[in-house]
Amino acid sequence: MSKIRHNTPEIETAPRHRTLLLLLCLMGLTFSSAASADIPPFSARYTLSRAGIPLGENIRTLTNTDGHFVYQSVTHATGLLARFLKEELVERSQGMYMSAEPDTGIRPLEYMTRRNRSKKDKWLRQIFDWEKNATTSFNSARTWHMPLRANAQDKLTYQLAIMQDLQNGRKTLEYPIIESEKTNTYRFAILGEEQIKTDIGTLRTLKIRRTGDKRNTTVWCAIDLHYLPVILEQHDDEDGQLTMRINSVQGLQTLKGASTP
Repeated sequence: MSKIRHNTPEIETAPRHRTLLLLLCLMGLTFSSAASADIPPFSARYTLSRAGIPLGENIRTLTNTDGHFVYQSVTHATGLLARFLKEELVERSQGMYMSAEPDTGIRPLEYMTRRNRSKKDKWLRQIFDWEKNATTSFNSARTWHMPLRANAQDKLTYQLAIMQDLQNGRKTLEYPIIESEKTNTYRFAILGEEQIKTDIGTLRTLKIRRTGDKRNTTVWCAIDLHYLPVILEQHDDEDGQLTMRINSVQGLQTLKGASTP
């Protein structure tokens, strides 16, 4: 169990700038099971855009060591927007792969999010205590506790859980997500296989869509890349079309004999 470190740099839970918030919504939505296997390490780079106009970049990396993993996501504005938004959002999860019944799949141990600003950083950290079935969250102002539900994920690890569950042929995609001060359940419906063109080639993908989501979030997961999300789309009447598309990936080997659930 990780120890709480109260000298952690500050991290913010709610962005002030609407445009960056839209980028972060996309970044956070690209995402136990019975026959779990470690996901191979990888590094993937994505372009974030609205109505076809590039707004930012997201880089995700996964490293594994002895059944444990570190998963990190870094998002920042690019192009003209970067001249006005000198900020960077970093999210980092530490966890472990569970392979023994009844505890299988992805288990988060510690989650951190930090927004770097020119004047001041904002931060949030969460500790998952699976022995006590409780989480401890803290920032520069206070500390608070919440109950921990079975199979709960943080705002990064559920993305790995989706990849693992699809690889294992699971048809029910449902994840309790520990957010700042509440637990929300993310549910995804499997819509079927679709072949799409991307910057890394033409890919077989499994198309899934989050249900009960006002942003109409749809994700295309590459079947032969361990179901790595390669395209995400959100649409609502106020913000229009927001898209996240992969432009490079390293470290994932093609998954031979992959099949759709």
